[in-house]
Amino acid sequence: MSTRGNTAANKLVPLSDPKAILRAGNAERRCAALLQDQPIAPLLSHTSALLNSPSMADTGNNPNDRSADRNQTTDSSDLATTKDWFKKALKVQNASIIQAQEDRQQVIKDRRANHKLFLAAHQDNSNCISRLEDLLLAMNIKKKGDAQPVQTEPGRVDLQKFRTSNGLTYHRPFQEIEPFLRWIHKVQIFFGTKDVLNSADKIKIFGNLIAETNLQSFYANKATRFLTESWEEFKACLFDFALPTNWQSGLQRQVRKLEMSPTETFLNYSTRARTLQSLFNFDAIGSARLGNLQLAQFLAYSLPDKLQNRVNECQLLEVVPFAYGPLEKQLNASFLALQRPTKTPGPPRSTTNVAPSLACDEFVWRVHLYLDSQGLCHFCKKHCGSAAGACPGVVFQT
Repeated sequence: MSTRGNTAANKLVPLSDPKAILRAGNAERRCAALLQDQPIAPLLSHTSALLNSPSMADTGNNPNDRSADRNQTTDSSDLATTKDWFKKALKVQNASIIQAQEDRQQVIKDRRANHKLFLAAHQDNSNCISRLEDLLLAMNIKKKGDAQPVQTEPGRVDLQKFRTSNGLTYHRPFQEIEPFLRWIHKVQIFFGTKDVLNSADKIKIFGNLIAETNLQSFYANKATRFLTESWEEFKACLFDFALPTNWQSGLQRQVRKLEMSPTETFLNYSTRARTLQSLFNFDAIGSARLGNLQLAQFLAYSLPDKLQNRVNECQLLEVVPFAYGPLEKQLNASFLALQRPTKTPGPPRSTTNVAPSLACDEFVWRVHLYLDSQGLCHFCKKHCGSAAGACPGVVFQT
């Protein structure tokens, strides 16, 4: 009798390969180490399909599959374990991706809400600025309407709006008589054309027309004191400072010593004399002025003899009342008449007809042409019949 009992087929322990079990364990450890070293990669678009596929479905719920798995080899059990691990990893990764997408949607919603708030705040600021501009414009208009234009006193000018750039600036050296007097004369003309009548306004404007150092120093020290005085008093003080002593005597001496140069025209000479007269008479009063008759007398003394004779013949200085203009016109006409060149008669022209002279070659050619037409020899001028240059006769010299 046998001592070995027979075991039922359904109670047999399946055979297993130890090497396969070791390989499966090593594979699981390697996968676990790999997952710890590397981050979870993004889930591909087909993750959901892979999870829902029949191959990845849970096979533990089907009794037929459990019976089939018991009959599989050790390799099949290892493959199932790996698939379960990948299923869990993919589920975790899919959950992370879904959470990230939800966070992204929330961030987008927050940004849109912040943008709407920013636009609303910007619109409110624009409305506030518009209302502020309207208020400022209304205040400005009201201020202009209430303000009254500032009116200057009669005879005064608005110095803030007055333009002194149109005036003549003095740059000449210090204590030169003629340039300074001409400049003062132009300044007074400038005041007249600009209708500057007040003395204080004249003195203030006058300071902007000075570019010479000494005059600027004088104006800086003395101008303030004369703002309450007259323009004539300021000008007299200015003349005492800017002109040399006895400057009028020097001008009178120049008038008395007038001389007309040989190359000078009478009009230039007269203009030079009138300029000296105007400088001498600058602000002169009464008998101190140099009259036109005195100027004409000084002028006539330096004229050429022919013009002086013309003055004496016509008695131009004896006219009463005397006027300088007619004297100047008559003397200028006499000067031009004396300077006009006289025409001298040329040599008499001969009326005899002289035949035009001919060149020697042309004259000889005409003589030979005539002899040939008559059949005569060029040498003896006869009908010798000799060849040209071989005539034995005597040359005909008549």
